[in-house]
Amino acid sequence: MDLYRSFRRVVADVPRLPAIHPVWLALLVSAALVLFYNGQLWSMVLAVWPGRSFHDIAFIVSIAVLLTVAFNLVLQPVAMPRVLKPVLALLLVTAAAISYFASSYGAMVDKTMIANVIETDAREVGDLLSLRLVAQLVLFGIVPALLLWFVPLALRPWRQEVLIRGGVILGSFVLVALIAAMFFQDYASFLRNNREVRFMINPSAAIYATVRYATAVPSAMAATYTPIAESVARGRALDAPHSKKTLVVFVVGETARADHFALNGYERQTNPELSKLDIVNFGEVRSCGTSTAESVPCMFSDLVRADYSAAKALMRENVLDILVRADVDVLWLENNSSCKGVCARVPSETTWSLGDTEFCEGGDCRDDLLVRQLSSALAAADNDMIVVMHQIGSHGPSYFKRFTEAFRVFTPTCDTNQLQSCSQEEIVNSYDNGILYTDNILAETIGLLEDVSDRFDTAMIYVSDHGESLGENGIYLHGMPYMFAPDVQKHVPMVVWASAGYRKKMALDMACLAAESGAAFSHDNLFHSVLGMFGVRSDVYLKDLDIFAPCRRPASVAQQSAGNTGFALP
Repeated sequence: MDLYRSFRRVVADVPRLPAIHPVWLALLVSAALVLFYNGQLWSMVLAVWPGRSFHDIAFIVSIAVLLTVAFNLVLQPVAMPRVLKPVLALLLVTAAAISYFASSYGAMVDKTMIANVIETDAREVGDLLSLRLVAQLVLFGIVPALLLWFVPLALRPWRQEVLIRGGVILGSFVLVALIAAMFFQDYASFLRNNREVRFMINPSAAIYATVRYATAVPSAMAATYTPIAESVARGRALDAPHSKKTLVVFVVGETARADHFALNGYERQTNPELSKLDIVNFGEVRSCGTSTAESVPCMFSDLVRADYSAAKALMRENVLDILVRADVDVLWLENNSSCKGVCARVPSETTWSLGDTEFCEGGDCRDDLLVRQLSSALAAADNDMIVVMHQIGSHGPSYFKRFTEAFRVFTPTCDTNQLQSCSQEEIVNSYDNGILYTDNILAETIGLLEDVSDRFDTAMIYVSDHGESLGENGIYLHGMPYMFAPDVQKHVPMVVWASAGYRKKMALDMACLAAESGAAFSHDNLFHSVLGMFGVRSDVYLKDLDIFAPCRRPASVAQQSAGNTGFALP
């Protein structure tokens, strides 16, 4: 209470500024937002519109005028003394934060990015915090918002109010019409060739994306859980009482890009252990999205990317649900932010809930802990089973946290989350060390599966949820709108391993699979491929999308070669 009174006294001692009409304050803040909080936009405009004739300069100036007018028009309904200041303060703080991430990482804001922000956890937030972010929020967000406190607002008599507000609205439309008349062809060309510009306008892009996200959530929550498979059964087991159970580990990678896997021709040896194992590497796999929130649910959904939406997938049966119906035990092991709803109806464990001190520090757990959890799960397993391991993988910007000192092979490294303070060489070195570490995790996983080959026929599939930008063209991290995202955010690694027993049971020809591995695949294939790995027969299973289907021999051949221990697939 004393602090509040002191603040009131300080405010009372500040000289009173001349009163300003809310309409003009809204206009001034609109202009400030356009000029000082849209560095990413102006960098793009100046880069793609290289002409510097009088007409070109006038066109660029018209963009600033048009955006200022548009912002001001949107603010007019709240241009009232008790409402305007809180709204403007919120806009300034929001715009300051977005401006930081846009300038630092090349981030663009769409509905998926908003989902990433809302669905993140404290660990990911901590990785993004920095003194630069705090400084920008204070200087461009909090300080301007506080200054608004000292600006007195005053309304005019109602007749003058009608004239002022009506004049502003009419004048705005006239100005827009003049700009359209003078620069229509320029805008048509600019917008047609640079559609990503709508994701760069700060803060309107974030507001629009937030509204889209918020309106989608209630409809998704109101949706009824929908089983999609009318029939689910296992393939006819040949001499099933004498066959071993099937165990598959599905490793969901994080932020691994295909072109940094030595298995795909990368000049650095980032896969020294996998390259020694009898695996099949798939070199042309594309992700469903460019973020975890979008890709992970899509990976386990029957919906192909063209038809996918988070709202549809949230309450829709996924591949894990169908496996449960096929009498396959399911376990989700989580070392990322969350399973994004995929594991809502199956058993799951998180690494950070274990209280481990060997592999966890400051809320971050290394993927070694997933391997330990897997070992415990295998020891207790006695039925057909799939274990999903969701890695923290190569998640940025704190790449230096994703590997131990033993894997600091590529140096010098970037040992901070402030990528702007590191050279691209240091960033790439740190990232590659994380890929090297993932290589070890996958090799250890395969080792565990080999150790239980006396009890199970085992297989592993690894695929990353999305890729990563490492500073190319000024873009960092991931999460850009899919249509504009660089290929490095969509081109992901995928590796498959199968034990001799699994190959025999499923009549899987690995030489055939290796020959097919150069074909173009995507996350769209995973739903059907995972069902096929367990010989699940269902009306939703599409053989044409099963990566392994072309390399399984016919049932009659499988029965002979498998010694009556295989599954006959439809």
